[in-house]
Amino acid sequence: MEADSIGEGRCGFAAPWVPGRALWWLWESWDRPTKPWDHYQTQGRRCDMKRGKWVLALLALGWILAVGPWVWAGETMDKIEKTGKIRIGFREDSIPFAFIDPKVGKHVGFSVDMAQLLVENLSKRFGKKIEIEPVTITTKTRIPMLVNGTIDVEMGSTTYTQEREDVVDFSLIFFFSETAFLVPKESPIKTLTDLDGKRLGGAQGTTNLKAMEDLARAGKIKPKEIVTVEGHAQGFLALKTGKIDAYATDRSLLMGLASKDEKPENWRTTDFAIAYEPYGYMMRENNSDFRDFVNNTILWSIKTGKFYEIYEKWMGPKGHTPIPMSQAYKDYLQLIVYPMGEEWWKKK
Repeated sequence: MEADSIGEGRCGFAAPWVPGRALWWLWESWDRPTKPWDHYQTQGRRCDMKRGKWVLALLALGWILAVGPWVWAGETMDKIEKTGKIRIGFREDSIPFAFIDPKVGKHVGFSVDMAQLLVENLSKRFGKKIEIEPVTITTKTRIPMLVNGTIDVEMGSTTYTQEREDVVDFSLIFFFSETAFLVPKESPIKTLTDLDGKRLGGAQGTTNLKAMEDLARAGKIKPKEIVTVEGHAQGFLALKTGKIDAYATDRSLLMGLASKDEKPENWRTTDFAIAYEPYGYMMRENNSDFRDFVNNTILWSIKTGKFYEIYEKWMGPKGHTPIPMSQAYKDYLQLIVYPMGEEWWKKK
């Protein structure tokens, strides 16, 4: 984020958007309005104390009004126990992990079923029924809605990255995919160099879009255009209507998109990949007790076989979107499991 210069003789600063850092900045600004901190850079003449107090007052007011839900930031488990609800963010087009089934009009998928396991264990933990309050999110809104407290956890198909880890916490990795392209069956795109001169599409806020842009900047691909779309459904529509030549996202999601089409045989995914995508569930930072509970639910589901049952339902040979489980993936799942008590969910 670049500093916002506010004219000669005024303060130019980049106020960090993470509330904890914002409060730190406000505190330092109040006591030392002329000290050149990383997030407090003066331009021209120094700011006087009076102006520093005005900045403090305005930013404090804006923070209170805009980020009210953050009062729960460090108390996710307490919030769930007190309200009897957990607000979970689900995508509407992340097939087969989290999507809206038009037949029933609600979210379904692998991660939605995992969310049900999480809620069952939370109900045992608190000795009362905990209900899911589903919230529809997009690739653009998922992190902001998590950070500001609108949702308590995001459960879908989000790729773990260090950049995201700086803002949110991730669960254990529960799935591995890779960035590939969906193209018409007869498309000439078969290798990376075939992307040159083509119109490529990707969803905003995704690692897939970033991977394409990075390759283009490095000169490894020379597309005619990289088109940003709002979500996977819009990307597939752009591909079907000829607005783009190839659509990039995780291979597992591409297979889900194609399977939903009236003629899935008309589409194929490229054999080559441009990035690898480890999936995790996102939570707010500084909620280690909740993160541990989510992780233990994943591990418990693997140990009891429930994880494999859900996988079979959605991605098995006769599942919604068949995605073979590689031996390496099977080995990984067994390696991360550790001995757990039968009543691990009890409060210590």
